[in-house]
Amino acid sequence: MPFLISLALGWKWPGWAARLFGWAMPFLVALALIGAAIAFIYHRGATAGGARVEQKTEAAHAKAVAETRDDDRKTAAIAAAIDHRVAVADDQTTLLVRSKITEIHDDLSKPGDVAGGNAAAPVFDAGGVRTSLNALIDHANRAADAADAER
Repeated sequence: MPFLISLALGWKWPGWAARLFGWAMPFLVALALIGAAIAFIYHRGATAGGARVEQKTEAAHAKAVAETRDDDRKTAAIAAAIDHRVAVADDQTTLLVRSKITEIHDDLSKPGDVAGGNAAAPVFDAGGVRTSLNALIDHANRAADAADAER
């Protein structure tokens, strides 16, 4: 800038300064052009690289979301199967308990053999009832253990 002002005002520069300026100016212009080219290339590369990274991130996110939804569907199917098995086991247990209660009730309500006009005490098999109840409890425990293992 001072050189241009001095030229405009008609001032003379010493010969060595003019030679130095004449040699340095093209070098500085070349450095400025190279720097601008490097900055342009760097900016374009960063933009393109950022877009590529964003695209890969979106693809990875979409894949993770799809896997999660698939896992959710599988989990829901497994839970429904477990619920069905537990419901079936509950129904079977309820049916068996009701039938045993009905049997006990029927056994208690039967009149005994009449001997001498007195009704004998109803026959009640306490050991059989205990065995049946223990079998029912074992069956229910096995069904519950199987349902817990599937969860």
